[in-house]
Amino acid sequence: MNEDTSSASIKSNNRRLELETPKFTIKINLPKQPRSKKKRKAHFELDIIDKLIIEPRAEWNMMKEYSIFKHGEIAFERGEIVEVKRPGNDGTPGERKEWLAKVLEVKADSPHCVYVRVAWFYWPEDLPMGRMEYHGRNEAIESNHPDIIDAMTVNSKVDIKEWDEEDEEATFNGYYYRQQYDYLSGQLTAPREFCICERYYNPDTRIVNCPGCNIWMHEECIIANAVKRHKKSSLTAKIGDDLKPDPLAEKGRKKGRDKPKKSTSKPDQNVAAVLFDGKIRIKEIIKKGDDDSDSGLDADTIIDEDIRCLKCGIVVP
Repeated sequence: MNEDTSSASIKSNNRRLELETPKFTIKINLPKQPRSKKKRKAHFELDIIDKLIIEPRAEWNMMKEYSIFKHGEIAFERGEIVEVKRPGNDGTPGERKEWLAKVLEVKADSPHCVYVRVAWFYWPEDLPMGRMEYHGRNEAIESNHPDIIDAMTVNSKVDIKEWDEEDEEATFNGYYYRQQYDYLSGQLTAPREFCICERYYNPDTRIVNCPGCNIWMHEECIIANAVKRHKKSSLTAKIGDDLKPDPLAEKGRKKGRDKPKKSTSKPDQNVAAVLFDGKIRIKEIIKKGDDDSDSGLDADTIIDEDIRCLKCGIVVP
């Protein structure tokens, strides 16, 4: 089929802008895969047109193909990412985000009938596995979930950036994506692993780079390590105090009759830490009515320590 490089313009005919009753339906034609207990690694192919059965097929094939379509004064091109009106949204503050999709193909048989074949993006909460702890508030997920929509449901173009996590100088504002969801297998590609914990990075949180071994560390891992160290040192100190011999008791003690003294100390659970001005700031939170400081930190005392790499141990400036 020859492609028309001109644009398809849309004229309003007061049609209902709903996606629930599409004119065209898509079925995926895939050969049966042999059963395997081994989990398949996500393989992502954006345009899966060769695996699609579009009905009614004859009507779809007869329509003229375009590289651009216009909605009002805005021209949309193939390959662009667009915002699609979500049914039920009426502009009320706090409603669900509109849908995002990549334009793959544009077809029309008249100015009133312009259709766009798209691949949907997902918001993390719309994924089958749900939102993960590493998903940021402006994060979307690219997918090859196919659909054909009425061009009148397209609201606008979307400024969204692909985030290459290997590019440590990358900066972006607004929407971004780094993962792909394969609609055929139900698999999600894995982001880059960070820190000694080998977990992923939520860009709404902070990570710290070690100039020595070049590892990136999660802020929460640095804080957890500091709290753990202070709990351990405070417990060691208290156990030492508990096990000190009592001089008065020693005088009346008969050899072999008394059992060795055991410590009843428990780890202090009220040590808190935060990264502040290039340091780890540590203090003890005293409960109401608790006059003693189990950790040895006074309630009004703040300890600032250097941030040290969790892997190589050097001071991180």
